[in-house]
Order: sequence, then structure tokens, then C-alpha cells
Amino acid sequence: MHVSIKQQLEQILSRIGDRQLVYITLALIVFGFYVQATTASGDFLLKQLVFFAVTLSAVIWIHRHIDLQFYKHYSGIIYWFNIILLIILKIFGSTVLGAQRWLQLGPISVQPSELTKICLIIILATWLSSHQVRDYFDIFKAAAIVALPAILVLLQPDLGTTLVYIAISLGMLYWAGASVVQLLVLISPLITAICASLGYKLFDYSHPWFSMSLTLPALIFMIIVVASVAYYYQVWREPLRMAGLFILIATNIASIIVRPWLWSLLKEYQQQRLTIFLNPDSDPLGAGYHIIQSLYAIGSGGLAGRGIHAGDLTQGHFVPEQHTDFAFSAIGEELGFIGAITVVALYSLLCLRIIKAASLSSNKFNSFIAVGIFSMLLFHIFVNIGMNLSLMPITGVPLPFLSYGGTSMLVNLFLVSLALKVSQANQLSARAK
Repeated sequence: MHVSIKQQLEQILSRIGDRQLVYITLALIVFGFYVQATTASGDFLLKQLVFFAVTLSAVIWIHRHIDLQFYKHYSGIIYWFNIILLIILKIFGSTVLGAQRWLQLGPISVQPSELTKICLIIILATWLSSHQVRDYFDIFKAAAIVALPAILVLLQPDLGTTLVYIAISLGMLYWAGASVVQLLVLISPLITAICASLGYKLFDYSHPWFSMSLTLPALIFMIIVVASVAYYYQVWREPLRMAGLFILIATNIASIIVRPWLWSLLKEYQQQRLTIFLNPDSDPLGAGYHIIQSLYAIGSGGLAGRGIHAGDLTQGHFVPEQHTDFAFSAIGEELGFIGAITVVALYSLLCLRIIKAASLSSNKFNSFIAVGIFSMLLFHIFVNIGMNLSLMPITGVPLPFLSYGGTSMLVNLFLVSLALKVSQANQLSARAK
């Protein structure tokens, strides 16, 4: 019996799960092709089309033949294989722009740190689905799983991707039952050090008490954390809790003391990229050039944009890295506020569909998989768009489906396919009832 193309597509979609998630993803990919077509040479668009065709074919095959429980069963092997890959990268990887992030496999360049996102989501989902998060000891055990790949990636150096790993783990730990205060305590030394770094750039302290860069933003954050912990745990009731509070204070102060040493490990251009968003006009032709041009491009778009292939800054290639880190600025200039808000709405719907799948899942592993994907995508979207608007540091975090990159396309498509698997399992469970 002859089956039409439409009927074949219907059969495929009926086995996928969440159709809306498929349509939203495809719409974002179309926006990505537009960005490559308008910002870069034809080679980039052609390569991205090839990346999409190859990765989509691979992801569809994997989606149809590999069950979610396969990943749970082999999560340990997947995790350690990725660790070995990161070590191999450290030894044999190619160094580009001061970072050792790419592993050359014949004609193909692979970025193992991108693949680590998948591995961390799988291994954390496996561990959290069989362990209850009741106290800090449980949180630290989960953090230890993330620590090894995070350190290896930080040494490349790749701070942006390391922060993605932290975002994934925080979202999944919160879903597992960790409180906001517990997570705040966990990352407070890092945030305190960041606040000290930013404050050191913002303020000029001449008083000797600030000789160790113990700056105002760091002090304010420490006060907030200490007050929150004291109130949440009512530390005055038990001496052990008071001791824990003093350890927290000491840890945060220590992070401020070692901050200058950690900061010195970064190259000067990396330091500038992390702090220039505070005042891009301080170096308009150097470190601040990317942000200033991005703001001009987005601002010039107005409500409806300058028109397809009609953006002066985009077509003149005045915005550096517009096909990767600053893809959103091309949308803002040529498609205007309407185009930009459409992209943001699509991302919002994408995240909502995934978190809905997580909340409806009765399977813990499946639920944690969806939450990990949600956390990763949300962090990427928030940081990248914030970077384009001078609200976040330039960390090299790509915009999912819009930024150029083969490994990024593979990772994002694969994670969406996992979210579809979770949705499909939810539908089968609902039918069984």
C-alpha cells in the first residue's frame, strides 16, 4: 500500500513524543541558518548545513535505536571515557587563541568540553536517581563528580564552559531536594571571589584594610550569605552549626585572599574579556569593541529591523565573531525587536516544554535528564544574550542552534532528542494508566 510523504512524517512524529518541542527546535535552527547566511561567508553556511544534516541523521538513528536506560546502565563508562578524552586533549589538542579546546580527528575538529555537558547530565542523573540529597555531604559527593571534568576544562582554559557545568549541577541538585541556601553555601566562595574581582575593577580603594582586594561587593555578598545561613539553620541553637558558620566565613575570606593568584593565571586578554562589560567605553577600540558594536547593532534595528541582509553593521562585518558569540546582535539589527523577541520567545517555549517533561515524569532518571538539559540551555541563553547586551562577561558561551559550530549542533540536537525521549516515556506511561 502506497504511503504518502505526509503520512510518513505523521508516523515519525507520532513516535517522537513532544511535537511542539520539535517545531520549536526547527524554528531556532532556521534562525541559525539565517545568522550564518547574513553574517559570514557562504562557506560557514554550507558547513553548518552539512553539520546539521550529518548530526540530525546520527541523532535520529540514536533516538530510534537506543533507550534512555542504556545511558543509565553505561553512565560510568561514558563518564570515564569522557575524562580520558579530556586528558588526551590536554596532551595532543590544538591550541587556538590561547585555549587548548579542539581535538583534531583527521579532517574533523571535535570539542570534548562540549561533549562533557552530555556526560555530566547522564552521570548526575544516574547518581541522583539512586541517592537522596539530604545534607551537605550528599551535595559534596555530587560536586566531586563534576569537579574532575570541570578542572580539566578550566585548565584549557575555558571558564565559560566550566560555569556551564556548575549551572547544570546546581539545577539538578535543586531538583533532587537541595535548598537554595545549601546551593548558595556551595558556590559562595566562587561568587565571593568574582565579586572581589569585579569590585577591584569598579572601585579604587586606598585604605590599607583593602590591601588584599577585600572589596565592597564581596563584603555585601558575604553578609547576605552569612545572614541567610544563620537564619535558615538557626545557628545560635547548636555549637556545631555555629562552627559551620565560622568555616563558611573563613572559606569565603580565603577565596578573596587567593583571588589575585587565581586571577594571575588568566592571560591579560582573558581578564579584560571578563571585566570589560562593566565599562566597555574604557577600551572602545580594544576589549570593549565587541560589546559596543553589538549594542550599536541591536539598537539600530529598532522595532522591525533594518531588513534582511540590510544591516549596515552586520553586512559590513563591524561586529566581531557575529556568527558565533554575537549571533543575537545580527538578529537584533536586521530583524529588530520583533525578531529578537521572537527568538527569546522560542527559547522560553523550548525551556518550558523540557521542564514540563521533567515535572510529568514518574521516572527519576528521566526527570533528572530533562532538568539537566533545561539548566544547560537556560544558562547558555541567559549568558549569551546578556553578553550581547553588555549585561554579562564575554565568556565564549554559544547561543544554542544560532551560533556556528558542529560539536555544539551535535550536543544540542542530541540533548533535545533525550528530552523527546522523556516526553515519549511520559506519554506511554499516561496511556498505560
